[in-house]
Amino acid sequence: MSAFLHNSTSSSPVLGKTVIFTADDFGMSPALNAAVALAHRHGVLKCASLMVTGPTAGQAVALAREMPDLCLGVHLTLIQGRSALPPKDLPHLVDSQGRFLNNPVRAGWRYYWQAGLLPEIRRELAAQIEAALAKGLTIWFLNSHVNLHLHPRIFPVVTDLAEEYGIPAIRLVRENWRTAISLDAHGFIPKIAQGLIFTWLCRKARRLSQAAGLLYNDHLFGLLNDGRMTGNYLLGLVPHLKPGVTEIYLHPALYGDQELQRWAPKYQRREELTALLSPRLKEVLAAAGVEVSDFRGLLDFSHE
Repeated sequence: MSAFLHNSTSSSPVLGKTVIFTADDFGMSPALNAAVALAHRHGVLKCASLMVTGPTAGQAVALAREMPDLCLGVHLTLIQGRSALPPKDLPHLVDSQGRFLNNPVRAGWRYYWQAGLLPEIRRELAAQIEAALAKGLTIWFLNSHVNLHLHPRIFPVVTDLAEEYGIPAIRLVRENWRTAISLDAHGFIPKIAQGLIFTWLCRKARRLSQAAGLLYNDHLFGLLNDGRMTGNYLLGLVPHLKPGVTEIYLHPALYGDQELQRWAPKYQRREELTALLSPRLKEVLAAAGVEVSDFRGLLDFSHE
């Protein structure tokens, strides 16, 4: 089911504009966890993607329990992290310490050409979902670290798991690269290439999501300006928001601690946190008639 929802009395789509702000990597570090709590309690952040095998996942879970209105998803991890299952159960997928590959290109090609990895991938992703559910958390959506869930070999596995565990929504990474470039031309050529690749990946992913009856976002921002979703950038996005549901994902933090610097030293994390806390952003969204919601709210609306 598209997140571009239809009401119960008409076949015409609901033409309102809705935005979902999501923080990824929840559970990666104390500085990020604290920023998620701050942005949810005092800003526009409604969703967080839990990395269940992250170094500070326990702290993230404890914070989530204190914030029942925070809409949680599982940030499925098959790269730049550790497995939920022990290495002996994943002999071809992780090293002896349970670590995945770090390089996205290398991992992507490996997962594509080595089809024999799929049973291990499925078991590991199921284990990550079960780890979140075992904490008593309600999981509303799935996405993944570096958006690897959209990999053509992996996405069918993810949609199957969403159905199996009753998780209603999934992220599609369909970003308007023309808009992204108009707001920040940094990395012009890579942005075009990345935008086109993910547009292609999402064509099949959208069909599979519909077949599985999953909710998904119509539009997205965060991929092409990853780590630089600053206040000025978000304010510039508002006039470009289209009817339907737009997910905007960020990686805020109080500061760039050692773990965060290890993986993304150039991310402007404090600036992203400031953006999520900005009263001006709330005012501009309201003036533009844009509703701030979450994936739980979309499910509630689809049932009206």
